[in-house]
Amino acid sequence: MKRKKRPKKRSAHRFPVSPELEILVGELVREIETRTPDDVVARVPDSHCAQGLIACLPADESVVPLLLALKTKFREKEVAKAIRRAVFRLNQKGVSTQGVYAKEEVPSTILKAPQKEPPRCYVGPVKGSGARAVALILHRGGKGLDAGFGVVSDAEGFQEFFFRTLSRKDAKELREQFSEDAGPFVETSLAHAATILEAAYQRQQAAKSSAPADYLELRPWLLETTPLLERPVIYDLLPESDVSEHVITDLEIKALFEHPLMATWLIEIDALRPFMEDMFRVNESPIVLTEGQKAARVREIQEKCMAQIFTVEERERLRHRLEEMAYLLFKLGQEDTAGIALAAALSVVREASILKADPVVETLLERSLAIYTRAIEEGGGKRIRENESASPIVML
Repeated sequence: MKRKKRPKKRSAHRFPVSPELEILVGELVREIETRTPDDVVARVPDSHCAQGLIACLPADESVVPLLLALKTKFREKEVAKAIRRAVFRLNQKGVSTQGVYAKEEVPSTILKAPQKEPPRCYVGPVKGSGARAVALILHRGGKGLDAGFGVVSDAEGFQEFFFRTLSRKDAKELREQFSEDAGPFVETSLAHAATILEAAYQRQQAAKSSAPADYLELRPWLLETTPLLERPVIYDLLPESDVSEHVITDLEIKALFEHPLMATWLIEIDALRPFMEDMFRVNESPIVLTEGQKAARVREIQEKCMAQIFTVEERERLRHRLEEMAYLLFKLGQEDTAGIALAAALSVVREASILKADPVVETLLERSLAIYTRAIEEGGGKRIRENESASPIVML
């Protein structure tokens, strides 16, 4: 009779899951070693999934922060019971679990108050100038939200940033307006958003300029709460090995730069102007040159242009911009285009061959020359006006 009762007793703690939920729980368990607790919890859709995840956690000290994050987000009684059972199993293994309940008892500042929901972070597309929008919404225990909105540049640092306490309604409306102006936004991890903001801060430090006071207020909390990424986040979705062997074609590169979100990707006109003037002079030269000689001279100027503008540092910056765009495109459901963007990112840092320059850089140059030349012809050569987020007004 005792053997018949034991299965019933065990089944009371066994959590039933559907095949779909079992797959998701398995993915979450595997991500524990590579992602932060907040990132893992952000993927848990409901308390039912939370219970399934807790039931599958290993009896290891590394799961204690995750239990705390789950306990903070899910207040349901069944989740609390599942956590207590997990804590009991850990204690039996000799693992300390004091941290699961300690944070609620420690006095904290407004930012460190226990959060009912995980932070919500969003990023927009990278513009041709290297600027992009970042938004953070930190859910506190009360009604208000700590909201940070900013525009940062990988070349210049912060362009603007503010951090305020807003109502839920105001935070939602501001995020939607910000996304409309500088989006589309895709949701990302706190670690990703913090990495982007910290890179902008370090850029301004290198330039010996001061960062916005609002970011300086938020920065200590960010650095204490989440680790910064050691590699671009796109490689968590598209491993480098999946695209490293892809030989990107000229048609793929052209299609990539014709994507609506890449419309502002042009070489800065201030850098390009001297080379354009040299190319114009070739065609207007009083010296009689054959068409072949003119083409060879123009090509020589273009190669000099690419070598001077796209230094090693600039190629690394271009690579990072393409990696970030690959992530945004992937999150928007455009996986194929994301793969091309990532292949382009890897291409720009490869050493160009003797016979052919890097196809991505070459396409970017040709695209910029064509757009600027057409604008000059249409505008009478006086000025070129790019849209507000692209290159500044150009005088030739």
